[in-house]
Amino acid sequence: MTAPVPDCESCGACCAYSWTWPAFVGPLDGDGVPGHLVENGRMRCDGDRCAALRGTIGEEVTCVVYDDRPLVCREFTAGSDACHAVRAHFGLDGAAGG
Repeated sequence: MTAPVPDCESCGACCAYSWTWPAFVGPLDGDGVPGHLVENGRMRCDGDRCAALRGTIGEEVTCVVYDDRPLVCREFTAGSDACHAVRAHFGLDGAAGG
């Protein structure tokens, strides 16, 4: 049985799992991201949480740089094994509505 594809706007787990994920790939990646959200060639994080993430993990979230987000964020696939792994880390898989 295939796990359901989560709604990203009620999750946000991938944006708060690891400070190493939101790294820029190449010189144009992240163009348009405000300087105060960039640090050492990646998105600035507060702990493991991307500084561009607003809201509450597992309830309602949004990315304030969604249109300019790094390639690693664009390529992360909702419903993938990695998605379910980070959701499990936050106790979101198996939860109602998740």
